[in-house]
Amino acid sequence: MAVSTTTFQQRLARVNSGRTTCWTVPGQGLASRSDERRFLSRSAVKMRRKSTQTSRGPLIYLVALIIGASSVIAARWIDFTYLDTALAFAAAQGVDTASLLGNVPTALSLAVLISVMAMLVLGLRSRRTVALQGAGFLGAFVFEADLVAFAPAVYARFYPSSWINEMVASASLLS
Repeated sequence: MAVSTTTFQQRLARVNSGRTTCWTVPGQGLASRSDERRFLSRSAVKMRRKSTQTSRGPLIYLVALIIGASSVIAARWIDFTYLDTALAFAAAQGVDTASLLGNVPTALSLAVLISVMAMLVLGLRSRRTVALQGAGFLGAFVFEADLVAFAPAVYARFYPSSWINEMVASASLLS
């Protein structure tokens, strides 16, 4: 057994100084990133500066914005492509989908579901990333017609020309 060259008080002082290399949870071992964020959210600013976890890069904010916008675009494509097939399948099974769905906007509901699932899977739970994801969501929801008018060739791969012409006619910024 090796003999330590420092006293217990010296080791305790080093631990209390905050210059350790990792955080631990009593009885569980090393703290995860979420554990440390939870600890730091309840602590003083001085302790937050001593965090050993690496911060996320600025690219995560761009990812949040893109995820918000792409959730709306993907939901509209899923709604346009598969809703009629799903309704026909439900009708064949004897389910009255008109009474179930009522006046629910399915594209918007799908977009919210996709956005929330992406937020949970990618860990975009901070205030900034949720706000940017919401901004991308609202931007795509309001200005997708302008996006179709800007790049109709891209949308022509997925949608018929009648839908593209309707969206280009309703574009507000590029007209």
